[in-house]
Order: sequence, then structure tokens, then C-alpha cells
Amino acid sequence: MPDAASEACVRIGGPCQGVSEYGHCVGDSWVRCDAQAGVVVVPCGAGQCMTVDSQGTGACRCGSIDANGVCASADGTSTARPNTHFVCATSLGILMAENCGARTGSSAGLCSTFVTSAGHVTSCFCDTCTLGAGGACRSLCSNPNACRYYPAGNFHTCGF
Repeated sequence: MPDAASEACVRIGGPCQGVSEYGHCVGDSWVRCDAQAGVVVVPCGAGQCMTVDSQGTGACRCGSIDANGVCASADGTSTARPNTHFVCATSLGILMAENCGARTGSSAGLCSTFVTSAGHVTSCFCDTCTLGAGGACRSLCSNPNACRYYPAGNFHTCGF
């Protein structure tokens, strides 16, 4: 794939030389750097990759993804244990991607949804039932024994 300046080629899965974490568009694909996977390509769909500045920064348009986001693999595909949190940067109308291992500092980092009686939030977690805060991982629930992780739906609950 070409780098952002279209001056050199970068290898998918290779080092991120010339590719930023924010990425750039190549046709209808978003080429970006992932902290663990290296250079990844996310297919956006016809006409759905948007360049937002003069440096060539670009990404997929948000589509139906909101600021709460969704979980997927680094290249946007579905996986049983997603490690990337894709969220809509609503002011720009494009997606941003967070590598959960890099964000939490945990090699077991995953993207998941925490469900409570007040609603739900999708985010990066250190691992099942553990949340990253201030550079340290801690139990998601005030009573650690109450936490339940449901892999089939990729969500956590406390006590129900």
C-alpha cells in the first residue's frame, strides 16, 4: 500500500514507517498503524474514506458507528476477542481506532461492552472484568466476585 505521501510502499502487517495511528485513505480503504498489528487496511466501502487535512490524514466515515463505538479486530473484521475500539470522531465525521492493549498497558487488552442497569458503554478493558485506570488495571466491579463476562456477546456485568 502507498504511504500518506504516495512516495513509498508500506507492507500490510509490517512496521508503521510513514503510516500514522490516524491513517490515510487509499481509494476506498483506510490505511493506518496499529500498535500491535503494524500497518492494517480497513475497507470503508465505495466513497466512504475521507481525507480531512492537508497532511492527508483520513479514515472511514462513521456511518452507523457513534461515539460509544464498536469492537473489532485491528482491520475492522469481526473476531471472538476484539482488541480494537472504533469510535466516531463526530466533529470530523470519521472513525478513530484505539488498540486496547496499548491503551491499557495490558497484553490481554480487549474491547468489550460493560452493561449496567443504567445503560452500557463500549471501551477498552485490561482483560475480562478488569478496567484500566491511571495506568493500572483494577476490578471492573466493586465486588470482584460479582463480575461476569459473557464471551458469546462480548460484554461484562456486575451482579446480574
